[in-house]
Amino acid sequence: MYINMPKKYVEQDPRNEGTIPDLDNLFSDPEQFDLDSTSNLITRTVNIGKYRGVTSLPSNLVKQVRPSSNIAERFDKSWLQSPTSPEHETTGPYIRVVDLFAGCGGLSVGVREAVSALGGRFASIFASDIDEGAISIYSTNFSPKYISSQPIQDIFQSEFSAILSGKEQEIQGQCGQIDFLIGGPPCQGHSDLNNHTRRDDPRNELYSIMGRAASVLKPRYVIIENVLGVRHSSTGVAQKTLEHLNSLGYQTESITLNAVDFGVAQNRKRHFTLAMAGNPKRLHRTLELLHRPLRPVMWAIDDLIDETGSNTEAFYSSANHSATNKKRIDYLFDNNLYELPDLQRPDCHRLKPHSYNSVYGRMRPESQAPTITSGFGSTGQGRFVHPHRRRTLTPHEAARVQFFPDWFNFREFGRRQLQKYIGNAVPPKLGYALALSLLSTDEGDL
Repeated sequence: MYINMPKKYVEQDPRNEGTIPDLDNLFSDPEQFDLDSTSNLITRTVNIGKYRGVTSLPSNLVKQVRPSSNIAERFDKSWLQSPTSPEHETTGPYIRVVDLFAGCGGLSVGVREAVSALGGRFASIFASDIDEGAISIYSTNFSPKYISSQPIQDIFQSEFSAILSGKEQEIQGQCGQIDFLIGGPPCQGHSDLNNHTRRDDPRNELYSIMGRAASVLKPRYVIIENVLGVRHSSTGVAQKTLEHLNSLGYQTESITLNAVDFGVAQNRKRHFTLAMAGNPKRLHRTLELLHRPLRPVMWAIDDLIDETGSNTEAFYSSANHSATNKKRIDYLFDNNLYELPDLQRPDCHRLKPHSYNSVYGRMRPESQAPTITSGFGSTGQGRFVHPHRRRTLTPHEAARVQFFPDWFNFREFGRRQLQKYIGNAVPPKLGYALALSLLSTDEGDL
């Protein structure tokens, strides 16, 4: 089933006429920022193709500012701290999105912000996740036209070349023309944190559902997110999916991005399989231009440092620790340490060589946070002790480190559920950068 993609980009031999222009000279930074001291507004102007969008935020939203901060950094911090979603013009493109394995919606937050930044309108057409709590958060924030918590295998087949099932025909008719197909299939079996025998985890093959959904829905762009270990799956599912997307007529890219390069205060490397109709050189150039200077963990959470003192809701409070782990946290602070000595560790660390130095560790205030996982409330699952307080991060702080804005509604779930939804999410800033970059590949109208 070949998708007739418009204006399909084909690399030309530089010895021939009509060579591709030097994109370094052709492209300027898609984002421009300005601070108006009279109106106290921070303005972001985004130019992609023929579209130009302007977003303004009050500069007084920023509760804490680093002396070295620039205007782009202040805008991002104001965006994170805003209690309400910024208002945008609606003169730009109308973008229809399907989000599979959606979780609570990290990728969709980013894609929506990219669309809004261009003055466009974001429409969630279909969202699916087997976790009913996660999909309820998604529904609260995006109001998708269609939503499902049934197993994705009951909707899409995993075989790329199979004849469309009745359910697939139904979904195809309901969704209509789709611009973005996005999703992060289960990654536990691909994670290097797990035993390598999990490379054979049957959930790994759910990755191919994204390729099948591309066959059914024929989106203009595809974003598939996963951990780096997906490249080493025993069945080669990521490579097979990429080859299938090529066979449909897309230009494809397999890339690794680190959230820290885009202004997220967290080291989080992820693998992305991308599909588009246009020029992939434009994708890479736009991604390069969206890089931002490194931001430390306290940049994201400095205004939340004592929030637990006045609010006992799960989202705003830290986990309760055992007496032993409280002593370990105290030891770090009493001795001004960031790594716990082996003598203070459990026998499984103390009595044999190990490489778990970050476990039971305390975050360094001027460094980026480690990868936020669903275990961020536990000292025994990573370097999750707050840089300045004798506790682990609160869900609110972890959400900030993941680049979720304060206006995003996580509903009233318990801390363990919040840890799962926040820790498993894709940082919205990555979704924003990828969506803008994919839109930039279109050589015609968006």
